[in-house]
Amino acid sequence: MGGTLRSQPEDIFAVQDEVTGKIVEALLGRLRAPPPRNRPKNLEAYDLCVRARKLIDDSPQTAREAHLMLTRAVSLDPGYAEAYRWLAMNHWMGWVHWGEPIEPNRSVALELARKAVAIDPNDAGCRWVLANLLAYERSFADAEFAKAIELDPNEADTWATLSDIAVLAGRVEEGLEHIRKAFRLNPFPPSWYYLTLGQTQYAAGEYEAAVETLRRDETYRTSSRRFLAASLAQLGRLDEARAEVELFLVSNPHFTTRHWATTEPFRDAATLEHFVDGYRKAGLPE
Repeated sequence: MGGTLRSQPEDIFAVQDEVTGKIVEALLGRLRAPPPRNRPKNLEAYDLCVRARKLIDDSPQTAREAHLMLTRAVSLDPGYAEAYRWLAMNHWMGWVHWGEPIEPNRSVALELARKAVAIDPNDAGCRWVLANLLAYERSFADAEFAKAIELDPNEADTWATLSDIAVLAGRVEEGLEHIRKAFRLNPFPPSWYYLTLGQTQYAAGEYEAAVETLRRDETYRTSSRRFLAASLAQLGRLDEARAEVELFLVSNPHFTTRHWATTEPFRDAATLEHFVDGYRKAGLPE
């Protein structure tokens, strides 16, 4: 991914702008104190949170393991905002990605995200998590995303999340810009960045690029397989698409296209139909 981006002149200039911005921010930081931040008070809680972050999006099984870790982390350190926000994301993924009951996961996720922001209102990470969950409530909390960027314009996760929301609104080029920026800001991205990139490439009709992205080791075998199957189907590679569907359903036995389409906060009917068309061609359950 990085090599591809560096080969494009516009990306080189974008990186230069971001580096300049970081230097300016560093210099300004000498003149003004950063806003106070919440820090973990328990080393074991911190370790559990770090390990849970790596498991949270791989599969329903690893997500359950992450849930146990994060629950333990907040019991050890009830004032640890980051653990609350990842626990919120864990519940959100349960009903959006893994086919678990919408309630109580939906309301619990929102409650935990709001608690994280209440504990540490100056954490950009807590802000983008709350913004994402509000978007899935169809609230489209632009103010929360704006606050996250104001607090830390170099928080890569914010831009990756904004990419997803932009694509669901039909603003595919904007989505591509956001996810590319996220990759530039985070040279060691989590697996879900590749899912978001592959989803965005699919939305743009860049099916070959989506297949290449979604077959990377970083994301292959995760829930991103549904986008891989849809991309292969749109290329007419139906045998490969159906093989990926079969593998996807091993880890996601409750997945249905209908549930997915109703839980994702689409604001553009054509984009929704494009994804549903790919899912149907690939043979994903209705």
